[in-house]
Amino acid sequence: MYIIGYIQTHNPRVLINPVSCSSPEHLLEEINQLASKEDYKFDEPITIERLEGALKESKPLRINFTGYQVALLLGEKEVINQAIDNFRDFIPE
Repeated sequence: MYIIGYIQTHNPRVLINPVSCSSPEHLLEEINQLASKEDYKFDEPITIERLEGALKESKPLRINFTGYQVALLLGEKEVINQAIDNFRDFIPE
Protein backbone atom coordinates (compact mmCIF):
# COMPACT_ATOMS: atom_id res chain seq x y z
CA MET A 1 0.00 0.00 0.00
CA TYR A 2 1.22 3.48 -0.89
CA ILE A 3 0.24 7.02 0.14
CA ILE A 4 0.52 10.35 -1.68
CA GLY A 5 -0.36 13.82 -0.42
CA TYR A 6 0.78 17.40 -0.21
CA ILE A 7 3.14 18.86 2.38
CA GLN A 8 4.06 22.44 3.10
CA THR A 9 7.78 22.75 2.51
CA HIS A 10 8.17 24.70 5.77
CA ASN A 11 6.15 22.06 7.70
CA PRO A 12 6.96 18.73 6.01
CA ARG A 13 5.74 16.54 8.89
CA VAL A 14 2.04 17.05 8.10
CA LEU A 15 0.56 15.23 5.09
CA ILE A 16 -2.34 17.14 3.54
CA ASN A 17 -5.18 15.40 1.69
CA PRO A 18 -3.56 11.94 1.63
CA VAL A 19 -4.70 9.40 -0.93
CA SER A 20 -4.08 5.66 -0.58
CA CYS A 21 -2.84 3.86 -3.67
CA SER A 22 -2.74 0.12 -4.25
CA SER A 23 0.22 -0.01 -6.67
CA PRO A 24 3.02 2.06 -8.21
CA GLU A 25 0.83 2.40 -11.32
CA HIS A 26 -1.94 3.90 -9.19
CA LEU A 27 0.62 6.27 -7.62
CA LEU A 28 1.74 7.42 -11.06
CA GLU A 29 -1.90 8.10 -12.02
CA GLU A 30 -2.34 10.21 -8.88
CA ILE A 31 0.91 12.12 -9.51
CA ASN A 32 -0.20 12.93 -13.03
CA GLN A 33 -3.65 13.94 -11.83
CA LEU A 34 -2.40 16.12 -8.96
CA ALA A 35 0.34 17.78 -10.98
CA SER A 36 -1.27 18.06 -14.41
CA LYS A 37 -1.95 21.78 -14.24
CA GLU A 38 -0.14 24.06 -16.65
CA ASP A 39 1.82 25.57 -13.76
CA TYR A 40 3.29 22.21 -12.80
CA LYS A 41 5.47 20.66 -15.48
CA PHE A 42 8.09 18.04 -14.82
CA ASP A 43 11.55 18.59 -16.28
CA GLU A 44 11.49 14.93 -17.28
CA PRO A 45 8.47 12.64 -17.45
CA ILE A 46 7.98 10.37 -14.45
CA THR A 47 7.71 6.82 -15.74
CA ILE A 48 6.61 3.69 -13.90
CA GLU A 49 10.18 2.34 -14.11
CA ARG A 50 11.64 5.47 -12.49
CA LEU A 51 8.95 5.49 -9.82
CA GLU A 52 9.39 1.79 -8.97
CA GLY A 53 13.17 2.28 -8.74
CA ALA A 54 12.77 5.20 -6.34
CA LEU A 55 10.23 3.33 -4.20
CA LYS A 56 12.66 0.44 -3.71
CA GLU A 57 14.89 2.73 -1.62
CA SER A 58 12.23 2.71 1.14
CA LYS A 59 12.43 6.47 1.65
CA PRO A 60 9.73 9.09 1.23
CA LEU A 61 9.75 10.68 -2.21
CA ARG A 62 9.26 14.42 -2.42
CA ILE A 63 8.33 16.29 -5.59
CA ASN A 64 8.89 20.03 -5.17
CA PHE A 65 7.11 22.67 -7.23
CA THR A 66 9.44 25.54 -8.10
CA GLY A 67 8.07 28.82 -6.83
CA TYR A 68 5.55 27.22 -4.46
CA GLN A 69 5.74 26.31 -0.79
CA VAL A 70 4.07 22.94 -1.29
CA ALA A 71 5.37 19.59 -2.51
CA LEU A 72 4.02 16.11 -3.10
CA LEU A 73 5.15 13.44 -0.65
CA LEU A 74 4.69 9.80 -1.53
CA GLY A 75 5.90 6.34 -0.69
CA GLU A 76 5.04 3.10 1.00
CA LYS A 77 2.50 3.53 3.78
CA GLU A 78 4.90 2.48 6.56
CA VAL A 79 7.67 4.77 5.26
CA ILE A 80 5.33 7.77 5.10
CA ASN A 81 3.91 7.02 8.56
CA GLN A 82 7.45 7.21 9.97
CA ALA A 83 8.22 10.44 8.12
CA ILE A 84 5.21 12.50 9.23
CA ASP A 85 3.50 13.39 12.49
CA ASN A 86 -0.11 13.56 11.31
CA PHE A 87 -2.55 13.72 8.43
CA ARG A 88 -4.82 16.63 7.55
CA ASP A 89 -7.76 16.60 5.18
CA PHE A 90 -8.82 19.98 3.85
CA ILE A 91 -12.08 20.30 2.00
CA PRO A 92 -12.27 23.31 -0.33
CA GLU A 93 -15.11 25.72 0.40
